[in-house]
Amino acid sequence: MSLIDTDLGFDPRDPAFPAPGQPLRWSVQVFTTVNGYGLRPAEPIVEADRVRVRTGYAALGQQRTVDAGEVDVEVLTRDGVLIWSITAHHAEPIKAVKLLLRGLPERQLAAGWWAPNTGRSHSHHERFQLEHPSRDWATPWVAVGEESDCSVLSVRDPLVRRHVLHVNRPAHSPEPVVELLHVPAASARGTRCRVPEIRFRPNADADRDLDEHLRFVADAHGLRPWESRPDVPDWLRETALVVTLHGQHWTGHVFNTFSQMSEALRFVAQHIDPHRVLAYLPGWEGRYYYAYPRYRPGADLGGDEEFAELVRTAHELGFRLMPMFGGHGANVTQYPDWERAVMRNDTDRYVELLNRPDWDSDRVGEGDQVFLNPGEPGFRAHLVESISALVDEFGVDAGFLDTLGYYFNDPRHDVFDGYRRLVEELHARHPGLVLAAEGWWDALSGLFPLSQQWFGTDRDLRKPRVLSRYARTTGHLAEGTPGLGSTGVHEKGYVPRPPDVVREGHIPVVGVVDDTLAEHADELAAICRWAAANASR
Repeated sequence: MSLIDTDLGFDPRDPAFPAPGQPLRWSVQVFTTVNGYGLRPAEPIVEADRVRVRTGYAALGQQRTVDAGEVDVEVLTRDGVLIWSITAHHAEPIKAVKLLLRGLPERQLAAGWWAPNTGRSHSHHERFQLEHPSRDWATPWVAVGEESDCSVLSVRDPLVRRHVLHVNRPAHSPEPVVELLHVPAASARGTRCRVPEIRFRPNADADRDLDEHLRFVADAHGLRPWESRPDVPDWLRETALVVTLHGQHWTGHVFNTFSQMSEALRFVAQHIDPHRVLAYLPGWEGRYYYAYPRYRPGADLGGDEEFAELVRTAHELGFRLMPMFGGHGANVTQYPDWERAVMRNDTDRYVELLNRPDWDSDRVGEGDQVFLNPGEPGFRAHLVESISALVDEFGVDAGFLDTLGYYFNDPRHDVFDGYRRLVEELHARHPGLVLAAEGWWDALSGLFPLSQQWFGTDRDLRKPRVLSRYARTTGHLAEGTPGLGSTGVHEKGYVPRPPDVVREGHIPVVGVVDDTLAEHADELAAICRWAAANASR
């Protein structure tokens, strides 16, 4: 059962408090590492533009009171916006604080919810959950209703922390309940939690409110416009196509040797200006994911000598090269110090086994793959040295860091701080090196000017400027290649390649596997010509 489907089997009987000037009713719940708690009933202090509640705790369901601290909530009306300030004190370490809202306009609820990165033709109804930062919620801003008649809920958080929007109609409730949770970083967890500003704007001008939110995000996380980013060289701004040259699969199957990759680039150069192409190399290090995090040119693909020849060929033609590195992934047999850096659950009780693909198709996930945290100094230093060695020895132009779009609440090391330090340390050594990540969201776009779009997500964004104002993204590693749609080194097998469509902020991609040139050269050529003629910058 997914977490979105779990719920209490009883009415928590939360006391509901008023909002100044609006028919909304709100409640608060506080969750510690031990239990969940509601608030005791209290008489609010009500003024024209302000409501304040200060009260202690009760058990969920209100069967008993709990002497463990208090919660202080102030709701202000400012320029037509309701603003919640919530501070919770509890004797136990606080892991989350939830604001619950009831009484939103029924017509807006019926029209559904949407975020800036929700697909243009889609909205969320009935029971659903969005989490930031993630593929579903790129920035903690969401609207309910049609664009011409909507209300907006947002969080102004100056730090990268998890926020969860959950909408549901529990059996005990006659109306939908909107839950917005703030989850502090486990690495900074304590007995006091100050929730960042939560804002609700009824009958909003969605575009105006989103732009205000994005200005806050840009200031808080150092986002720069794409046109003036110092970490974007001119060649990246001119890139019209990413060509994925698949190397060696986890099983040892070779899709392309380094010399075959050179052959593919010579073919591509006949159909598009190579200066407008970024060549992306997954599985260049040998057995994909099995070799992680040991990064040297794979022996079965030609080793150091043939890799150096590939780089020379690419640069002579005008291509840029971007090998792939694992931002988290590691084979424990390849990295003996893995336990020092492995992701831990939020209470530091156990290792989080986050990703166990079935690489060899025995229908069981492999047992030696773990996720490591770049916030741990030793693993981060390993990544920095590995990437730097490839830049220094071979002169590659960019580095792609797999899975860094995922956020983890590891209590030993703040994961986003690890991402930031990794980027800073690499840029200190190699100022012109382009760094890319799998996935994107608001603060992450401040670190990585280029990303891969999450696999399987809609590229027709409702408000594409949430991405395109700051960065660019391209197709995922698993986007099918011409022909049957092989996903190459990825575990997806075969995925039909989607039709080529110009999307704001998106750079087209095409993959090359072992049968592409031999059997599908005409399709590859046509894709290259289409990209040259149609790709947006």
